[in-house]
Amino acid sequence: MNNSGKYKRLIIIKKVEQMKDAPRHTIILGIVATVIAFICGMLVLKTILNFNLWLAILISAVLGLYVGFNAFYSTYLAEMIKIEVANQGLTSQDLATMMHGRAKDYPIVRGELRLIISRRKRAQLLAKLRARVS
Repeated sequence: MNNSGKYKRLIIIKKVEQMKDAPRHTIILGIVATVIAFICGMLVLKTILNFNLWLAILISAVLGLYVGFNAFYSTYLAEMIKIEVANQGLTSQDLATMMHGRAKDYPIVRGELRLIISRRKRAQLLAKLRARVS
Protein backbone atom coordinates (compact mmCIF):
# COMPACT_ATOMS: atom_id res chain seq x y z
CA MET A 1 0.00 0.00 0.00
CA ASN A 2 1.36 3.39 -0.92
CA ASN A 3 1.53 6.38 1.42
CA SER A 4 -1.59 8.05 0.03
CA GLY A 5 -3.66 4.96 0.89
CA LYS A 6 -2.34 4.98 4.45
CA TYR A 7 -3.01 8.70 4.70
CA LYS A 8 -6.62 8.30 3.52
CA ARG A 9 -7.17 5.47 5.99
CA LEU A 10 -5.83 7.63 8.85
CA ILE A 11 -8.14 10.48 7.85
CA ILE A 12 -11.16 8.16 7.84
CA ILE A 13 -10.21 6.70 11.23
CA LYS A 14 -9.75 10.20 12.67
CA LYS A 15 -13.19 11.31 11.39
CA VAL A 16 -14.85 8.23 12.89
CA GLU A 17 -13.17 8.91 16.24
CA GLN A 18 -14.37 12.52 16.13
CA MET A 19 -17.95 11.41 15.44
CA LYS A 20 -17.94 9.25 18.60
CA ASP A 21 -18.38 12.42 20.64
CA ALA A 22 -21.73 13.17 18.96
CA PRO A 23 -24.46 14.14 21.40
CA ARG A 24 -27.05 11.43 21.99
CA HIS A 25 -29.95 13.43 20.58
CA THR A 26 -28.27 13.72 17.17
CA ILE A 27 -28.07 9.93 16.93
CA ILE A 28 -31.69 9.57 18.01
CA LEU A 29 -32.74 12.16 15.43
CA GLY A 30 -30.92 10.25 12.69
CA ILE A 31 -32.55 6.95 13.66
CA VAL A 32 -36.04 8.48 13.85
CA ALA A 33 -35.57 10.19 10.47
CA THR A 34 -34.42 6.89 8.96
CA VAL A 35 -37.48 5.02 10.24
CA ILE A 36 -39.92 7.73 9.15
CA ALA A 37 -38.38 7.97 5.67
CA PHE A 38 -38.48 4.16 5.33
CA ILE A 39 -42.17 4.04 6.29
CA CYS A 40 -43.05 6.91 3.96
CA GLY A 41 -41.11 5.28 1.14
CA MET A 42 -42.92 1.99 1.65
CA LEU A 43 -46.31 3.68 1.70
CA VAL A 44 -45.66 5.58 -1.51
CA LEU A 45 -43.88 2.83 -3.42
CA LYS A 46 -46.07 -0.11 -2.46
CA THR A 47 -49.55 1.36 -2.20
CA ILE A 48 -49.53 4.25 -4.65
CA LEU A 49 -46.98 3.21 -7.29
CA ASN A 50 -47.63 -0.57 -6.93
CA PHE A 51 -43.96 -1.60 -6.86
CA ASN A 52 -42.91 -5.17 -6.10
CA LEU A 53 -42.56 -5.71 -2.32
CA TRP A 54 -38.81 -6.44 -2.35
CA LEU A 55 -38.06 -3.57 -4.70
CA ALA A 56 -40.10 -1.23 -2.49
CA ILE A 57 -38.20 -2.44 0.59
CA LEU A 58 -34.83 -1.96 -1.11
CA ILE A 59 -35.58 1.52 -2.42
CA SER A 60 -37.18 2.56 0.90
CA ALA A 61 -34.16 1.32 2.84
CA VAL A 62 -31.78 3.33 0.66
CA LEU A 63 -34.03 6.39 0.94
CA GLY A 64 -34.32 5.98 4.71
CA LEU A 65 -30.57 5.65 5.19
CA TYR A 66 -29.92 8.69 3.01
CA VAL A 67 -32.43 10.88 4.84
CA GLY A 68 -31.32 9.61 8.25
CA PHE A 69 -27.64 10.23 7.58
CA ASN A 70 -28.36 13.74 6.28
CA ALA A 71 -30.40 14.55 9.39
CA PHE A 72 -27.71 13.15 11.67
CA TYR A 73 -24.79 14.84 9.92
CA SER A 74 -26.47 18.24 9.73
CA THR A 75 -27.35 18.17 13.42
CA TYR A 76 -23.91 16.81 14.31
CA LEU A 77 -22.14 19.66 12.50
CA ALA A 78 -24.35 22.28 14.14
CA GLU A 79 -23.75 20.85 17.62
CA MET A 80 -20.00 20.51 17.17
CA ILE A 81 -19.74 24.09 15.86
CA LYS A 82 -21.69 25.38 18.85
CA ILE A 83 -19.43 23.46 21.24
CA GLU A 84 -16.24 24.74 19.56
CA VAL A 85 -17.50 28.34 19.55
CA ALA A 86 -18.41 28.12 23.24
CA ASN A 87 -15.06 26.52 24.16
CA GLN A 88 -13.05 29.11 22.24
CA GLY A 89 -15.20 32.06 23.36
CA LEU A 90 -15.66 33.45 19.85
CA THR A 91 -17.99 36.27 18.86
CA SER A 92 -20.13 36.75 15.77
CA GLN A 93 -17.52 39.04 14.29
CA ASP A 94 -14.76 36.46 14.84
CA LEU A 95 -16.77 33.84 12.95
CA ALA A 96 -17.60 36.28 10.17
CA THR A 97 -13.93 37.15 9.76
CA MET A 98 -12.97 33.50 9.72
CA MET A 99 -15.55 32.61 7.02
CA HIS A 100 -15.34 35.90 5.08
CA GLY A 101 -19.01 36.65 5.68
CA ARG A 102 -21.26 38.96 7.66
CA ALA A 103 -21.67 38.97 11.41
CA LYS A 104 -25.46 38.74 10.92
CA ASP A 105 -24.98 35.17 9.62
CA TYR A 106 -23.62 34.07 13.01
CA PRO A 107 -25.95 35.51 15.67
CA ILE A 108 -25.28 34.60 19.27
CA VAL A 109 -28.52 34.72 21.26
CA ARG A 110 -28.47 34.17 25.03
CA GLY A 111 -24.95 32.85 24.83
CA GLU A 112 -25.72 30.22 22.16
CA LEU A 113 -24.84 30.35 18.48
CA ARG A 114 -27.72 30.25 15.99
CA LEU A 115 -26.43 28.99 12.64
CA ILE A 116 -28.01 30.70 9.66
CA ILE A 117 -25.32 29.65 7.18
CA SER A 118 -26.01 26.96 4.61
CA ARG A 119 -25.28 23.32 5.38
CA ARG A 120 -22.44 23.11 2.87
CA LYS A 121 -20.52 25.83 4.71
CA ARG A 122 -20.90 24.19 8.12
CA ALA A 123 -18.24 21.56 7.43
CA GLN A 124 -15.82 24.30 6.36
CA LEU A 125 -16.52 26.28 9.52
CA LEU A 126 -16.01 23.26 11.77
CA ALA A 127 -12.72 22.43 10.04
CA LYS A 128 -11.50 26.01 10.47
CA LEU A 129 -12.52 26.04 14.13
CA ARG A 130 -10.69 22.78 14.83
CA ALA A 131 -7.62 23.92 12.88
CA ARG A 132 -7.58 27.12 14.93
CA VAL A 133 -7.21 25.12 18.14
CA SER A 134 -4.47 22.78 16.95
